[in-house]
Amino acid sequence: MLVTGVVLSFVLAEVVVRAQLWTRPVSFHLVNVAYGQYDAQFGQRFVPNSRKALSLVSNGRVVWCAGLVANANEDGLGGRTTLRDARGADFVIVTTGDSFSYWVRSALTVPDVVESVLHERTGLKVANLNLARGAYGILQMLTVAAETYPTLKPDLVVVQFISDDLTRGRWWNREAVIDGRTRSQISPRPDGFEDTRITNDQDVIDRRATEDWCQRQLTALEPDVVVKEAAAYHRAYLRSKGITFEPFSLTRSYLIDTVWRGLFGRPFHSQTAHSLMPRVTASEFLADPGYHDAVRKLKTFGVPTILVHLPNKAEIMTGRPFRGREATAIWTQLERDLDTRIVTLAAMENRPPTPPTIDLQPNNAHPSLDGIRFYGEYVAAVIAPRVKRR
Repeated sequence: MLVTGVVLSFVLAEVVVRAQLWTRPVSFHLVNVAYGQYDAQFGQRFVPNSRKALSLVSNGRVVWCAGLVANANEDGLGGRTTLRDARGADFVIVTTGDSFSYWVRSALTVPDVVESVLHERTGLKVANLNLARGAYGILQMLTVAAETYPTLKPDLVVVQFISDDLTRGRWWNREAVIDGRTRSQISPRPDGFEDTRITNDQDVIDRRATEDWCQRQLTALEPDVVVKEAAAYHRAYLRSKGITFEPFSLTRSYLIDTVWRGLFGRPFHSQTAHSLMPRVTASEFLADPGYHDAVRKLKTFGVPTILVHLPNKAEIMTGRPFRGREATAIWTQLERDLDTRIVTLAAMENRPPTPPTIDLQPNNAHPSLDGIRFYGEYVAAVIAPRVKRR
């Protein structure tokens, strides 16, 4: 009886999970350009003066226009501050991070706000060079900071990260044209793009998917050829990766997959197919030679390095970062190796007021314009005591 009860409970839970997945819309990002380009050293670089517009397609229709979400300046850096600006500055900051740090709203990124706030508070000309890359993890953030220091010679390095960044592994990005379609691919190896088992698409790309086009599609009676072709490609891509939802599958448990993701931050089935970027455990993180090299170089250079955790809305409400076992171990190791405490919003005494709307949910988890200003004020408050004329 006990065994029967356990089996029935498991089956019922599995049915509930599948029912929830069945009602979930099939959504993807459609962008106008392969924004990231191959970089052997850092995994990804941006073409100077390039612009990325994003549209959200759900169940075959455009449902939201994000507009311009990334904008590289003349040096291929995110944000507005250039290398020329840094050469004439009183205080230079290098900021590394993920897409939270290069995400654009109304021509502003978080580092842009940090720069402006610090200037207002100190009267100094501050240059905050934005070296963030979308989907970067801590491993690549530290490498970028360490390897660019001899050239940029900043007065301060700031590593802005979200909780998810702790367990992200290294990856490389390339633009490729395959079967006539432009694709932006991510691989955990610089020479691994031909292995379809480990290579994933970052977005669906069509140069016709501009900001103006998206606005027209929002009110169109029927999806146009751009949407139809993108949706057809996305369906074919999911099938090729073996990750389409199969509600009647007898060889896969979606319940186990859901629980496994919650506990370990990675899917139980087909990890490389499901996860855009590779994941690392704490032991794999520590086994990365580039990590130890970056830490050694930063400490040898003697450049002050601040690690700042950017909390999402749920983390702000609960007053603590959401970290699994592996992420917690990595967090602790970072503090030990870099001889610093990671800055958290919850530990601040005089924190900036949280705006009512900090992100773009339900359409996107990235910060809204108010969110960008909030994060910028938060980071600036952390940095301000260290800012002084060179």
